Amino acid sequence: MKNLSKTLLSAALIAFTGTTAFAQDKNTGVIDYEVNAKMPSRGGGGGDEEAEDRVITLNQHFYFSSGKGKLETDRPDFAGGGGRGGNRPQGAPDGPPPGGGDGQGPRQGGGFRGRGPRMFGMFGNAYVDLANKKYIQIFTKPSDSTKTYFAEEDFTAPKDVKLTDKTKKIAGYNCKKATLTLRDETYTVWYTQELPFSYSPVNGLLPEGSGVVLAAESSNRSFTAKKVDLKPVDAAKISLPANAEKVSEEQLRDIRREEMQKFRGRQNGN
Repeated sequence: MKNLSKTLLSAALIAFTGTTAFAQDKNTGVIDYEVNAKMPSRGGGGGDEEAEDRVITLNQHFYFSSGKGKLETDRPDFAGGGGRGGNRPQGAPDGPPPGGGDGQGPRQGGGFRGRGPRMFGMFGNAYVDLANKKYIQIFTKPSDSTKTYFAEEDFTAPKDVKLTDKTKKIAGYNCKKATLTLRDETYTVWYTQELPFSYSPVNGLLPEGSGVVLAAESSNRSFTAKKVDLKPVDAAKISLPANAEKVSEEQLRDIRREEMQKFRGRQNGN
Protein backbone atom coordinates (compact mmCIF):
# COMPACT_ATOMS: atom_id res chain seq x y z
CA MET A 1 0.00 0.00 0.00
CA LYS A 2 2.85 2.36 0.89
CA ASN A 3 4.57 1.63 -2.41
CA LEU A 4 1.30 2.32 -4.30
CA SER A 5 0.85 5.62 -2.48
CA LYS A 6 4.41 6.65 -3.32
CA THR A 7 3.83 5.75 -6.98
CA LEU A 8 0.64 7.80 -7.16
CA LEU A 9 2.32 10.71 -5.41
CA SER A 10 5.27 10.59 -7.80
CA ALA A 11 2.93 10.52 -10.83
CA ALA A 12 1.02 13.50 -9.47
CA LEU A 13 4.23 15.44 -8.90
CA ILE A 14 5.45 14.68 -12.42
CA ALA A 15 2.14 15.81 -13.93
CA PHE A 16 2.16 18.97 -11.82
CA THR A 17 5.78 19.72 -12.69
CA GLY A 18 5.06 19.24 -16.39
CA THR A 19 2.09 21.59 -16.23
CA THR A 20 4.10 24.17 -14.33
CA ALA A 21 6.95 23.93 -16.81
CA PHE A 22 4.61 24.60 -19.71
CA ALA A 23 2.99 27.47 -17.88
CA GLN A 24 6.43 29.11 -17.79
CA ASP A 25 6.98 28.60 -21.53
CA LYS A 26 6.50 32.09 -22.89
CA ASN A 27 7.48 31.18 -26.45
CA THR A 28 4.03 30.05 -27.59
CA GLY A 29 0.56 31.49 -27.16
CA VAL A 30 -1.79 34.25 -28.27
CA ILE A 31 -2.21 37.92 -27.43
CA ASP A 32 -5.73 39.33 -27.75
CA TYR A 33 -5.82 43.04 -28.58
CA GLU A 34 -8.71 45.48 -28.68
CA VAL A 35 -8.24 48.13 -31.36
CA ASN A 36 -10.04 51.46 -31.65
CA ALA A 37 -9.55 53.56 -34.76
CA LYS A 38 -11.02 56.72 -36.20
CA MET A 39 -12.37 56.33 -39.70
CA PRO A 40 -12.52 59.50 -41.81
CA SER A 41 -16.06 60.51 -42.69
CA ARG A 42 -17.23 60.33 -46.30
CA GLY A 43 -18.96 63.69 -46.03
CA GLY A 44 -21.69 65.52 -44.22
CA GLY A 45 -24.59 64.73 -46.52
CA GLY A 46 -24.35 67.88 -48.60
CA GLY A 47 -24.24 70.35 -45.72
CA ASP A 48 -21.49 72.82 -44.95
CA GLU A 49 -20.58 71.16 -41.67
CA GLU A 50 -18.06 68.39 -41.78
CA ALA A 51 -19.29 65.07 -40.47
CA GLU A 52 -17.45 63.67 -37.48
CA ASP A 53 -15.07 60.75 -37.91
CA ARG A 54 -16.44 57.37 -36.88
CA VAL A 55 -14.67 55.30 -34.27
CA ILE A 56 -14.64 51.57 -34.89
CA THR A 57 -13.66 48.84 -32.45
CA LEU A 58 -12.28 45.49 -33.53
CA ASN A 59 -10.34 42.58 -32.08
CA GLN A 60 -6.96 41.25 -33.11
CA HIS A 61 -5.32 37.97 -32.15
CA PHE A 62 -1.56 37.58 -32.41
CA TYR A 63 -0.52 33.92 -32.45
CA PHE A 64 3.16 33.21 -31.78
CA SER A 65 5.36 30.13 -31.51
CA SER A 66 8.99 29.18 -32.17
CA GLY A 67 10.04 32.48 -33.69
CA LYS A 68 7.00 32.90 -35.95
CA GLY A 69 3.76 34.82 -35.58
CA LYS A 70 0.50 35.63 -37.29
CA LEU A 71 -1.93 38.48 -36.68
CA GLU A 72 -5.60 37.78 -37.36
CA THR A 73 -8.19 40.52 -37.32
CA ASP A 74 -11.92 40.22 -36.71
CA ARG A 75 -13.35 42.57 -39.30
CA PRO A 76 -16.30 44.71 -38.21
CA ASP A 77 -19.30 45.40 -40.42
CA PHE A 78 -18.46 48.69 -42.15
CA ALA A 79 -21.71 48.56 -44.13
CA GLY A 80 -23.89 48.59 -41.03
CA GLY A 81 -25.59 45.26 -41.52
CA GLY A 82 -24.00 44.18 -44.77
CA GLY A 83 -22.84 40.89 -43.36
CA ARG A 84 -19.10 41.52 -43.52
CA GLY A 85 -18.26 40.54 -39.97
CA GLY A 86 -15.68 37.96 -38.95
CA ASN A 87 -12.19 37.39 -40.30
CA ARG A 88 -11.47 38.99 -43.64
CA PRO A 89 -10.99 36.46 -46.44
CA GLN A 90 -7.32 35.91 -47.16
CA GLY A 91 -6.16 38.00 -50.08
CA ALA A 92 -9.21 40.26 -50.30
CA PRO A 93 -8.22 43.84 -51.13
CA ASP A 94 -7.71 45.60 -47.83
CA GLY A 95 -5.87 48.51 -46.29
CA PRO A 96 -2.61 50.25 -47.08
CA PRO A 97 -0.06 48.01 -48.80
CA PRO A 98 3.32 47.34 -47.18
CA GLY A 99 6.08 49.78 -48.01
CA GLY A 100 3.94 52.91 -48.07
CA GLY A 101 2.11 53.78 -51.26
CA ASP A 102 -0.80 56.19 -51.25
CA GLY A 103 -2.27 54.66 -48.08
CA GLN A 104 -5.71 54.23 -49.60
CA GLY A 105 -7.72 51.04 -49.67
CA PRO A 106 -10.72 50.17 -51.82
CA ARG A 107 -14.14 51.37 -50.73
CA GLN A 108 -15.81 48.16 -49.76
CA GLY A 109 -18.89 47.86 -47.57
CA GLY A 110 -19.18 51.30 -46.01
CA GLY A 111 -15.79 52.12 -47.49
CA PHE A 112 -12.66 53.47 -45.85
CA ARG A 113 -9.62 55.49 -46.70
CA GLY A 114 -6.53 54.49 -44.77
CA ARG A 115 -4.42 57.19 -43.16
CA GLY A 116 -1.48 57.46 -40.84
CA PRO A 117 0.99 54.58 -40.33
CA ARG A 118 0.04 51.33 -41.93
CA MET A 119 -1.08 48.68 -39.49
CA PHE A 120 -0.10 45.23 -40.61
CA GLY A 121 -3.25 43.19 -40.65
CA MET A 122 -5.47 45.88 -39.21
CA PHE A 123 -8.13 44.99 -41.77
CA GLY A 124 -6.90 41.51 -42.58
CA ASN A 125 -4.17 39.04 -41.68
CA ALA A 126 -0.39 39.38 -41.58
CA TYR A 127 2.59 37.24 -40.63
CA VAL A 128 5.66 38.10 -38.58
CA ASP A 129 9.14 36.56 -38.63
CA LEU A 130 9.94 37.11 -34.96
CA ALA A 131 13.35 35.45 -35.16
CA ASN A 132 14.57 37.84 -37.87
CA LYS A 133 12.39 40.82 -36.92
CA LYS A 134 10.45 41.14 -40.15
CA TYR A 135 6.80 41.83 -40.93
CA ILE A 136 5.37 39.76 -43.77
CA GLN A 137 2.41 41.01 -45.78
CA ILE A 138 0.61 38.43 -47.90
CA PHE A 139 -1.76 38.88 -50.80
CA THR A 140 -3.77 36.38 -52.85
CA LYS A 141 -5.22 37.65 -56.10
CA PRO A 142 -9.03 37.71 -55.93
CA SER A 143 -9.02 37.28 -59.70
CA ASP A 144 -6.80 34.16 -59.45
CA SER A 145 -6.79 32.39 -56.09
CA THR A 146 -3.83 30.22 -57.15
CA LYS A 147 -1.55 33.28 -57.10
CA THR A 148 -0.32 34.19 -53.61
CA TYR A 149 2.53 36.63 -52.94
CA PHE A 150 4.35 37.90 -49.89
CA ALA A 151 6.83 40.68 -49.12
CA GLU A 152 9.00 41.26 -46.08
CA GLU A 153 9.71 44.49 -44.24
CA ASP A 154 12.27 44.92 -41.47
CA PHE A 155 11.26 46.18 -38.06
CA THR A 156 11.84 49.93 -38.16
CA ALA A 157 13.14 52.13 -35.36
CA PRO A 158 10.85 54.87 -33.98
CA LYS A 159 11.78 58.55 -33.75
CA ASP A 160 11.83 61.03 -30.89
CA VAL A 161 11.76 58.27 -28.27
CA LYS A 162 11.32 59.44 -24.69
CA LEU A 163 11.66 56.71 -22.09
CA THR A 164 10.08 57.18 -18.67
CA ASP A 165 10.30 55.48 -15.30
CA LYS A 166 6.54 54.91 -15.18
CA THR A 167 5.29 51.33 -15.12
CA LYS A 168 1.99 49.47 -14.93
CA LYS A 169 0.64 45.99 -15.46
CA ILE A 170 -1.22 45.11 -18.65
CA ALA A 171 -2.65 41.62 -19.16
CA GLY A 172 -0.57 40.45 -16.20
CA TYR A 173 2.78 41.77 -17.45
CA ASN A 174 4.89 44.62 -16.11
CA CYS A 175 5.13 47.33 -18.76
CA LYS A 176 7.28 50.41 -19.24
CA LYS A 177 5.93 53.67 -20.61
CA ALA A 178 7.44 55.64 -23.48
CA THR A 179 6.40 58.27 -25.99
CA LEU A 180 7.59 58.40 -29.59
CA THR A 181 6.79 59.70 -33.04
CA LEU A 182 5.79 57.63 -36.04
CA ARG A 183 4.99 59.40 -39.30
CA ASP A 184 4.30 62.72 -37.58
CA GLU A 185 1.94 61.06 -35.11
CA THR A 186 2.74 60.94 -31.39
CA TYR A 187 2.15 57.67 -29.54
CA THR A 188 2.12 56.73 -25.88
CA VAL A 189 3.40 53.18 -25.71
CA TRP A 190 3.39 50.56 -22.97
CA TYR A 191 5.71 47.61 -23.60
CA THR A 192 6.90 44.59 -21.66
CA GLN A 193 10.25 42.87 -21.75
CA GLU A 194 8.96 39.82 -19.89
CA LEU A 195 8.26 37.89 -23.11
CA PRO A 196 11.17 36.29 -25.04
CA PHE A 197 10.55 38.03 -28.37
CA SER A 198 9.87 41.46 -29.85
CA TYR A 199 6.62 42.54 -31.50
CA SER A 200 4.30 45.48 -32.06
CA PRO A 201 0.94 45.62 -33.90
CA VAL A 202 2.35 48.68 -35.68
CA ASN A 203 5.80 48.65 -37.23
CA GLY A 204 7.97 51.29 -35.59
CA LEU A 205 6.50 51.34 -32.09
CA LEU A 206 9.20 49.46 -30.17
CA PRO A 207 10.84 52.14 -28.01
CA GLU A 208 14.05 50.22 -27.25
CA GLY A 209 14.08 47.93 -30.27
CA SER A 210 13.07 45.01 -28.09
CA GLY A 211 10.00 44.05 -26.11
CA VAL A 212 6.35 43.45 -26.85
CA VAL A 213 3.96 46.38 -27.17
CA LEU A 214 0.86 45.62 -25.12
CA ALA A 215 -0.73 49.06 -25.44
CA ALA A 216 -0.28 52.08 -27.70
CA GLU A 217 -2.37 55.17 -28.22
CA SER A 218 -2.35 58.19 -30.52
CA SER A 219 -5.00 60.74 -31.36
CA ASN A 220 -6.36 58.45 -34.11
CA ARG A 221 -6.04 54.89 -32.83
CA SER A 222 -5.28 52.72 -29.85
CA PHE A 223 -4.27 49.12 -29.15
CA THR A 224 -4.71 47.39 -25.81
CA ALA A 225 -3.85 43.80 -24.95
CA LYS A 226 -6.75 42.28 -23.04
CA LYS A 227 -5.20 38.86 -22.54
CA VAL A 228 -1.96 36.96 -23.04
CA ASP A 229 -2.68 33.24 -23.15
CA LEU A 230 0.39 30.99 -23.09
CA LYS A 231 -0.61 27.78 -24.85
CA PRO A 232 0.46 25.52 -27.74
CA VAL A 233 -0.06 26.98 -31.22
CA ASP A 234 -0.31 24.78 -34.30
CA ALA A 235 2.68 25.41 -36.59
CA ALA A 236 0.39 25.34 -39.63
CA LYS A 237 -1.55 28.31 -38.28
CA ILE A 238 1.45 30.63 -38.32
CA SER A 239 3.17 29.30 -41.46
CA LEU A 240 2.98 30.98 -44.84
CA PRO A 241 0.97 29.16 -47.52
CA ALA A 242 3.15 26.64 -49.34
CA ASN A 243 2.45 28.25 -52.73
CA ALA A 244 3.34 31.80 -51.62
CA GLU A 245 5.85 33.50 -53.91
CA LYS A 246 8.26 36.04 -52.45
CA VAL A 247 8.36 39.42 -54.18
CA SER A 248 9.72 42.85 -53.31
CA GLU A 249 7.61 45.41 -51.49
CA GLU A 250 7.39 47.45 -54.69
CA GLN A 251 6.23 44.43 -56.68
CA LEU A 252 3.60 43.62 -54.09
CA ARG A 253 2.32 47.20 -54.20
CA ASP A 254 2.02 46.97 -57.98
CA ILE A 255 0.17 43.64 -57.78
CA ARG A 256 -2.28 44.98 -55.21
CA ARG A 257 -2.77 48.22 -57.10
CA GLU A 258 -3.60 46.26 -60.24
CA GLU A 259 -6.15 44.16 -58.36
CA MET A 260 -7.69 47.29 -56.82
CA GLN A 261 -8.12 48.77 -60.28
CA LYS A 262 -9.84 45.58 -61.44
CA PHE A 263 -12.07 45.68 -58.37
CA ARG A 264 -13.08 49.29 -58.99
CA GLY A 265 -13.65 48.50 -62.63
CA ARG A 266 -16.07 45.73 -61.68
CA GLN A 267 -17.83 48.09 -59.27
CA ASN A 268 -18.21 50.77 -61.95
CA GLY A 269 -19.44 48.15 -64.38
CA ASN A 270 -22.30 47.17 -62.07
